[in-house]
Amino acid sequence: MLDFKQIAALLAPLPGKTALLIKDREGTLYSSPLAGEEFKSASLIKLAVACYYQAHPQDLGQTVHIPEDKIVDGGMLCHLAQRDWQLRDVLDLMLSDSDNTATNFLIDFAGFAKMAAWFEEEFSHLHLGRYLMEETDRENYISAETALKLLERLLDDPTPFGRVCQKALFYQESVNKLLQNLPEGCSYSKTGELADTEHDAARIFVGENYYDICFMSRFAGLEERKAILLAQNAVGELAYRDLLEKNG
Repeated sequence: MLDFKQIAALLAPLPGKTALLIKDREGTLYSSPLAGEEFKSASLIKLAVACYYQAHPQDLGQTVHIPEDKIVDGGMLCHLAQRDWQLRDVLDLMLSDSDNTATNFLIDFAGFAKMAAWFEEEFSHLHLGRYLMEETDRENYISAETALKLLERLLDDPTPFGRVCQKALFYQESVNKLLQNLPEGCSYSKTGELADTEHDAARIFVGENYYDICFMSRFAGLEERKAILLAQNAVGELAYRDLLEKNG
């Protein structure tokens, strides 16, 4: 069993604000005091965008055009020439490569106001306030509890849509947090980062056993960021080692 006293001891000295939620197939195992509090979402909002399309199905094989004037930094689309893609590929790029242009396209394709209203109706502590990379005083927010609900919806979906999302989350490009020291092929995950934010939501598995973990943070400066990342690395290692023991 995970040593939750050891995990609490890892969190206690951390700077800024942190939230940690750990679940298994039976339910919640560990919930820090801020697990239900809103943090700036960073790229974890992309889990919510995917869940909107899960609830509002589209033809994933349709070809869509991404206008040149909608290209923003972050991900592959900003340095590729191709502008016509199947919708499934745009969804994949949003989740696997954390592509901001793909995300903004999917928000617009559905309708910003419609998506924002659905977020508010369906989930607590989930708010769509801006596009990715938009310079504005509006913000996107999410809690660790909501982030894991979104991740679980996508991972527990047996449909073709679910399989597209699961493959993308399995091949997540960013693995420097909970997954930093873990072998390939043992997780599905989505990270998020801003200048003051490092988040990770992941399912780490060995055989049939798994832990769903969301570790969110807000901090100031490089030294505080380093401390947060080291704690995230440590939590991921503890979870994986415990799963190895369970798998025996």
